[in-house]
Amino acid sequence: MKDQKILEACGIYVEELAPFTEDPHFAEQYKHMLWMLWQIPQFLKDGRKEKANRWLGFIQGALWADDVYTIEEMKEHNRPDHEEETHS
Repeated sequence: MKDQKILEACGIYVEELAPFTEDPHFAEQYKHMLWMLWQIPQFLKDGRKEKANRWLGFIQGALWADDVYTIEEMKEHNRPDHEEETHS
């Protein structure tokens, strides 16, 4: 997955999770995932793409477990853009 696509997926999840931080039942879990999402761009800048991918995968697994997104929806978040596919 290209860095830009990782960042796009992170943006989707930040938007999705931010409102949940006010819910006392999920606040700590989602606050931690938001913190992880905010760290991922720095990992990419530092050349630590594997760690960025692991953290994104963890977050996607947690979002799936909480029924926030389906596997199919997250596949779309990860899928290269059509233009990107034709230039690879």
